[in-house]
Amino acid sequence: MKESILVILVFLLFQGCIEPFEAETLDFEGALVVDARITNEEKQHQVVLTRARPFEQDDSSPERNATVTIEEGSGISYTFEETSPGQYTSTVAFGAKSNESYQLKITTSDGATYSSTAETMPDNVPIADIEIKRATNDFGEDGVSIILDNESLGDQPRYFRYDYEENYKIVAPNWDPVAFNIIDSLACVDGDAFEVGIKQRDPQKERICYGQDKSKDIILVSTANLDNNTVSDFEVRFVNRENYILTHRYSILVNQYSQSVDAHSYYQSLEAFSVSESVFNEIQPGFLSGNITSMTDDDQNVIGYFETAAVSSKRVFFNYEDLFPDEELPEYPVNCRTLGNPRLIPRGYHCTEGSRGVCDGNCDSPLIGQIQAGTIVYAGVVDPPDFVAPYLTRSRACGDCTVLGSDVKPDFWID
Repeated sequence: MKESILVILVFLLFQGCIEPFEAETLDFEGALVVDARITNEEKQHQVVLTRARPFEQDDSSPERNATVTIEEGSGISYTFEETSPGQYTSTVAFGAKSNESYQLKITTSDGATYSSTAETMPDNVPIADIEIKRATNDFGEDGVSIILDNESLGDQPRYFRYDYEENYKIVAPNWDPVAFNIIDSLACVDGDAFEVGIKQRDPQKERICYGQDKSKDIILVSTANLDNNTVSDFEVRFVNRENYILTHRYSILVNQYSQSVDAHSYYQSLEAFSVSESVFNEIQPGFLSGNITSMTDDDQNVIGYFETAAVSSKRVFFNYEDLFPDEELPEYPVNCRTLGNPRLIPRGYHCTEGSRGVCDGNCDSPLIGQIQAGTIVYAGVVDPPDFVAPYLTRSRACGDCTVLGSDVKPDFWID
């Protein structure tokens, strides 16, 4: 008994000594953050400027009213104008030329100037092939592997960064040709109760949609340590077969960026920071120096890297049945099996006798409230008829695919 009491007292003592730890940033600088890259694509390029924020602050602050230019080694200067807060877009479309140098220059509204080192545009290396195949990943999950190959790249080592955009077809499993029509949503008007009917829907709307996701991870490859200097069987993306984005038709656009060795090294360091699971682990996310420096204050840190990268892109399509013939489709991400039956007339609804428009009871219709909030769709009528709760409903995504995507078909889409 004495030992038990002693253990309890020690436990309570330690519990009393534990205080919540609220981490905060000390002596925060508000350093300039630069997101800038140009490619060989003929387009209007963008530079994004913000101020770094303490991690306890949710939003970063855009850097407004800066002067941004990119100077080509040949003497051509490209001017950027602020098209939205902190986002600067080149006034003309241009594509960076291979083996030409480019330098980013920034002047902020307070007169501070910043400049990158001169960066040379690498040669473009086209993607040779993208293969789609059924595979099992390292965790034993069945799914789809997107594999990239490049042919021989010559004698010099190559450095690549990849990102992708995936698009997929979504079909609302319980789309119905009719929808709710709110006729009377005001309590106690003319002594009538609430009223909801149905109306016809546009058959071209909200039935078939197209979703989109973009890669968030840093994906890097180097041939520096490869015998034949060739990228082969490199997995850019793995999608678990239970992921609903594969259900009908799926497409992925893979972008390959040919990088300089310095840019590759910077992204490697950035990747090492980003995979840290805790601020207290072995890799401490400190300041990562890039190729942009302050020209007015040597002690002023700048976060970011001005990158010149030659990009090659390739898109592929496939259907779920191409890889999983006669197999069960992935489950829709929303529960559509459960039917709702919200009340049109709320419990305790009552209108003051002889007083037009005066409700002295429960004056909110659950059915109308959910319709107006856009959380439900029509699923049928109650049988036998019920004036108080006349309709069956489902979650909106079951009959309206625009919850998960857009019902406008992308221009590049091929059925």
